[in-house]
Parts: sequence; C-alpha cells; structure tokens
Amino acid sequence: MKKLSFLVLLALWVTPMMAQNHDHGNKERNHASITELVDDLNASQKRKVEAISKTSKERVDALRKQKHAVCDSISVLMDKEGNHSKELNPLFEREAELQVAINREMYDTKCRIDEILTPDQRGRLREACKREKGRTMRKPHAAKPEINPKFIKP
Repeated sequence: MKKLSFLVLLALWVTPMMAQNHDHGNKERNHASITELVDDLNASQKRKVEAISKTSKERVDALRKQKHAVCDSISVLMDKEGNHSKELNPLFEREAELQVAINREMYDTKCRIDEILTPDQRGRLREACKREKGRTMRKPHAAKPEINPKFIKP
C-alpha cells in the first residue's frame, strides 16, 4: 500500500512537469558531443565513444517515445471526469519503469565511456559538462546534496 501511495504521489508530482517538458519534446537537443568536449581523443577512443553514444541515444530515444505515449495516456485519463484509478495506476507504474530504464541506460553509457577515457580526460569531461550544463540552464541549481544512506539498499 505504501508503494502504491508513493507511486501515486510521484505521478501527481511528475505529470505536470512532464506536461511542461512534453511541449518541448520534439525540439532537437543541442548538446555538445563528448568528442567535442574532449578534444584529444585518439582515433580508437573516438570510434568507441561515438558507437556507444549512438547506440545509447537510440535506446534512450525509444524509451522516451514510449514514456511520452504513457504520459499522454495519463493526461487524457486525468482530464476525464470520475475516478480512473484502475486505468491510471498501471500507467503510473509503467511511467516509473520507463524512467528507471532511461536513468539506467544513461548511467551505463557514462560508465562505458569512462572505461575508454583516461583519468585526465574523464576529469576534463566532467568539468566541460558542468560548464555546458551551466550554459544551458536558466537558473543555477543548488549544490547537490549528499546521498542519503537510507536510500541505498545493502
């Protein structure tokens, strides 16, 4: 019951944000590529990074497309009169599953690319990403909080 309550609250919190972001979902993302941010990759590194990035982008795009379809269904049901919990609850769960899959793919990609880069290149990539993120963000984020140990499963 707690899990279901959490998912419902999460969906109620996320759905309006998704609606805001969904309006801009078709815009092409204009981020610098890793090969642009780290300019001293050798040919082998460049090939590997480009292949990993391409594969990951295709996977994430497919997952996002599925997630947007789920969000559209959620929006339609939430706009209808009456109680549609039976139809909405599985959609909320599916939306959460898709977001987890997106996060995992992005993290796995980061780890695969980190294995290819030297420690110096990884450091410069992190710094370049921070600068790039700061350039594209409208308002600065607060400092990232420490990871709360109670959220880490043993």
